[in-house]
Amino acid sequence: MWLTELKTALVLEDSKAISELLDEMPQFDTIAQMEEASYLLMQVKTFIEREKAQTAHTLQQIKNNINFLKSTQTETPSSLNLKF
Repeated sequence: MWLTELKTALVLEDSKAISELLDEMPQFDTIAQMEEASYLLMQVKTFIEREKAQTAHTLQQIKNNINFLKSTQTETPSSLNLKF
């Protein structure tokens, strides 16, 4: 049952479901189940790394956009500006 749920979560790319399933990993009865779980866990690792890279890329884009917006804003005069 757990293996099927993990396969489904991987196909749907459901991060929350994957996380919950990893938190409640069962003991496996056969070597075949262990091998299948091992393969699926490698797929989970690949998925997580891809999501991590995509998140880092998105954050970098946001930072670049913020820096661009800051550079295009005109500086508002300070009320403490003593230049006449």
